[in-house]
Amino acid sequence: MSHPCENYRRERAAPGGHALSDFKGKLQGAAATVASWRRATVDIWKEFASHDGAQAAAAFAFFAFLSLFALILLASGVLGMVFRSRPDLLQRAVDYVMSHAPGVSEMVSEALDTSRDFGGILGVIGLLGLLLTGTKVVDSLQVWLNRIWGLGSPPFVRRKLKSVVILLVIALTMALGLSLQVVMVYAAGKIGASGVPLSLLAFLGAVAVQCAGLTFTFAYAVEVKLGIREVWKGAFLAALLINPLLLFLTWYYTRMGDLAAVYGSFAGVVLAILTIYYAAYVIYLGAELNHFLYSRDPRNTHEEAG
Repeated sequence: MSHPCENYRRERAAPGGHALSDFKGKLQGAAATVASWRRATVDIWKEFASHDGAQAAAAFAFFAFLSLFALILLASGVLGMVFRSRPDLLQRAVDYVMSHAPGVSEMVSEALDTSRDFGGILGVIGLLGLLLTGTKVVDSLQVWLNRIWGLGSPPFVRRKLKSVVILLVIALTMALGLSLQVVMVYAAGKIGASGVPLSLLAFLGAVAVQCAGLTFTFAYAVEVKLGIREVWKGAFLAALLINPLLLFLTWYYTRMGDLAAVYGSFAGVVLAILTIYYAAYVIYLGAELNHFLYSRDPRNTHEEAG
């Protein structure tokens, strides 16, 4: 029989022992979660490298730069028609681009200025330019996305038709995102509100618009039936990372880096290519995340086995 004093000591030590055991259990669970996330990150990065993601982003940046001018004309034409009756909003769009798009701001602002009188014409010219040059951008995107999923390149006609649809979605996404920024800046000036809440709201709105566009692109570009459930996570990650990345590049090259002194008249070209490259890099990482999660989802494994 145990001594009463020993029973008393065990009773006194039990609560502390349980608390310490619970703490150790939670600590071990957190460590296991961190280790699992680390392994998943490494696996995604390895798959991204095995699919030549960096080279795909470089090819995307090259073709995207060639079609950038046509895309700017199309977006400017759309904005010109939307804000035809509100020249003050269009001027705010010009001012916003001038302050947030170093290197290419002059080209974009001139297109927006011209859209006041020739919005429809600019839209038609931009659309024709995209049909000639922009489809190559989405062609490379489709080829790489299908490669991730272990599929071959779509037939030529089907690929081109898909490219046109995706380009229209991209143009619409750009126009909506810029329009949202302009409306928020205009609202801040009208009501005299602090710029921080409205900037955050504009950021979240831009993320939502871009996430919707990328969700459609990730599902539509692949030659296999994918639903929103399979692609929204990668689209959300890419949309969440694109905006801070672009804001950082804008801040760095306007405050810390003198591109014009280094590259002369090619400063805008260098900045545009770098920005498109890193944006494409993030988008491809999001696509790789979608495939990684899909391949490890037991529901998808069961469906494929069935």
